[in-house]
Amino acid sequence: MAAQRLSRLQKRILRWLAQDHQRTKGMIASSHEKLVKHLQADKGNISRSLHTLETRRWMVLGRSPGGNMQHLTLTSAGHTCAAKVGKKL
Repeated sequence: MAAQRLSRLQKRILRWLAQDHQRTKGMIASSHEKLVKHLQADKGNISRSLHTLETRRWMVLGRSPGGNMQHLTLTSAGHTCAAKVGKKL
């Protein structure tokens, strides 16, 4: 399978989630609201990027009963990808 390209925003999302996971020692799932606030990017662009990362199985989007995104969790494949992205900087 060919390597999948990541946008700058997707790289920033992966790095932030990995850092947040490390900061909380994996005990607290990252918040969608905190991510949007931290990245200061368009919420629609962030949501599209999150769906792409979820489709690639690099993260899991936790949803409320109403279907809104509540929390974000990197999968083991997502942690691996985030580590690779972090090393390239």
